[in-house]
Amino acid sequence: MLSLPRFWPCPPAHVIFDCDGVLVDSEAISNEASAAWATSLGWPMRAADARAHFLGLSDQTMYACIAGQIGHPIPPAAIAAFEALLKDRFAQDLKAIPGAVELVKHLFDRHVPLSVASSGQRDKVRTNLAKIGILDCFAGRTHSANDVAKAKPAPDLYLRAAHHAGVAPASCIAIEDSPNGVKAAVAAGMAVIGFAYETSKEALLGAGAHLVGETMAEIGALLDRSLDQRAQPGG
Repeated sequence: MLSLPRFWPCPPAHVIFDCDGVLVDSEAISNEASAAWATSLGWPMRAADARAHFLGLSDQTMYACIAGQIGHPIPPAAIAAFEALLKDRFAQDLKAIPGAVELVKHLFDRHVPLSVASSGQRDKVRTNLAKIGILDCFAGRTHSANDVAKAKPAPDLYLRAAHHAGVAPASCIAIEDSPNGVKAAVAAGMAVIGFAYETSKEALLGAGAHLVGETMAEIGALLDRSLDQRAQPGG
C-alpha cells in the first residue's frame, strides 16, 4: 500500500478533477478527429501523433500548433466545422471513464467539495459532464480554458479553482492524466494524483505527480485514505 506523503492534505479541502481522460473517455475521439483534421489542413498525422502533440493542451494551443506547422492561420470556418464535428461525435459516442461516475458520486455523498479544471472549452466540458450524469456534483465549479489567460501547463486553471472555492492550493488534491496537467497542478502547489489510464505511470511521475493510480478504484482508495487519515504532525 502506498504511503501518503507527509505534506499530503488530510483531509483535503477540495478535490479537483481534470475532465478529458479522467472523467470522460473523450481522448480517443478527439485524437482520431484531430488527426484527420490536421491531415486535411496539410499536416499528415495519425491518432497516436495527435495524442503525442496535443494531449493536455487547450484547443486554442492546438490550433496555434497546427497553424505553425502548415505555415498559415486556420480559417475560422474550418475551426467551426471541426468543433461542430467533435460536438456531434461526443454526443453519439462519449462514455465515462470506467469507475469515474461512481467515484465522483461517492465523494459527493461524502460531502467532499469538488471542482473540474479542464483545458477544454466551457460549453464542451459542461455538456460532456452532463452527458455522463455528474455535472450537478460540481455545483457550478467547472473551470475551463475560457476562464484563464494561460492554459495548462501553466498553473492558472488550478489556482482559479482553488480561489473560486476559497481554499489554499496546498489543501487541494488534483487528479490528472497528462504530463501537462500534472505540471500545472504541481506548479499551483497542489497534491497531485496521476491517473495512468493511457499515459504511463513513469511519464506522470516524471512530470511531478506525487502518487499514481491505474484505475479509478485505486484513486478512490487514495482519496478515501486522505479523507480518513489525520494530517501527520510536522507535515
